[in-house]
Amino acid sequence: MKVDGARIHLKKYICVLMIFAMCLGLSACSESEDEISGTDVVLKFAGKEITIGEVYLYAYTVKDDYEYMYGSDIWGEDISVTRDNSANMEDVTRKDIIEDIVHVKLLVMKAPEYKIALTEEEEAAANAQTDDFFEKLTDEQIEQMQLSYDLVKKVVNENALAKKVYDQIIEEAGIEVSDEEARETTFYDLYFECYAVASSGDVTKFSEDEMQAQYDRALQAYNTLINPIDSGINDGTSSTNSNSTNIEGLAEYYGLVNSSYYTLTPEEISDIYGESIKDSLYNLEDGSYSLVTESEYGYHIFYMKALTDRNATDEHKQDIIRFKRNDYMDELYKKWIDEVDSSYSYENSVDFAMYKKIEFK
Repeated sequence: MKVDGARIHLKKYICVLMIFAMCLGLSACSESEDEISGTDVVLKFAGKEITIGEVYLYAYTVKDDYEYMYGSDIWGEDISVTRDNSANMEDVTRKDIIEDIVHVKLLVMKAPEYKIALTEEEEAAANAQTDDFFEKLTDEQIEQMQLSYDLVKKVVNENALAKKVYDQIIEEAGIEVSDEEARETTFYDLYFECYAVASSGDVTKFSEDEMQAQYDRALQAYNTLINPIDSGINDGTSSTNSNSTNIEGLAEYYGLVNSSYYTLTPEEISDIYGESIKDSLYNLEDGSYSLVTESEYGYHIFYMKALTDRNATDEHKQDIIRFKRNDYMDELYKKWIDEVDSSYSYENSVDFAMYKKIEFK
């Protein structure tokens, strides 16, 4: 099983202030609310003790969410955390949970500065959602993890308040992304390869004669595309079909199994095909063909479906915005941690023996 660490981390950042789905749209009370006492402490931060019960409420929700998405065996897997490094899924998630708790605490501390408080309607909704969540806890969970109704309510309220502070900070930051920055381009690559791959995996480049034959086929295909009636080749479509259908029909006619549609960013196109081909692609208009184009892999005819694929570009734009927001908030979190608890670190502020009592497997 292969697990995409970047995807998991992105999901965490999207949901960072939403430990309970029920918290969405709520606010909460301020940090002056009385602390909920507990016996076993997992984390000490900014003069506060975060008990095993509070950490468990975060872990319980994250665990359930990840297992729903990836299966219950996820915790034994390694995930990529950088291009060249991987780490155990459980270890990464444990650290992420503590990080989320610290971020929530920081945002709650900032609530008075932003004059954010809970309305009467939000109080009533928060209480109802707390009731619903607490009723789903088993007696075993309550006893072993030192849970109480007041603790659940506190966590619900803090997350809701943190989200409101987060939303206001992000709104004031005015983070935007242009179409150009998020551009995703969709094109078809009618690809006449000039190498062979053996069953052993060995790659053999075509001879000059074989390459010439491939070029001749590519040139014939190009003439078919621009003169479908005069070419003398039946590509399985009529002249009234769309260009995209014509080029796919030609791929089938020539047995070009590696031809396909692609939706890529300019950077991805450059990485795959080279800067020169990227530039030539962006000189095409929607619905047009390139000339026969040579790359290190063989010969290509490109059909430009959409220089700016609207749906893919909008989706990519939201991803970039999320990452930019995360980077922006990370800088603030670092600054705030230095202000309220400069000695804090995951390695030194967490009681790992206590934390291990919360099991993932």
